[in-house]
Amino acid sequence: MRNVATRHAFFHNGVFHSLEEVLRFYAERDTKPEKWYPRKADGSIAKFDDLPAQYHENINTDPPFDRLRGEQPAFSERDIKDMIAFLNTLTDGYEAPRKSP
Repeated sequence: MRNVATRHAFFHNGVFHSLEEVLRFYAERDTKPEKWYPRKADGSIAKFDDLPAQYHENINTDPPFDRLRGEQPAFSERDIKDMIAFLNTLTDGYEAPRKSP
């Protein structure tokens, strides 16, 4: 987690570009899936569409990731702000060496 706040892209596909987006995704992925995932042709939500089906069983659904659609997210606005503040404390000033062209 060291220097996580200095990253410019998050997740295996680089879809998120800030810690706030990441934390909101985790807070709302199950309670507001329509915000994060596309719809299939039949109108249902294609949850975890970017992950091969054989890996869906590896998705963490333990608390606090056990919420259902329409329920309140496990993380409040204050929780998200507090987690971002904490993650920012893990920044130590390290900068990766620049690669020569």
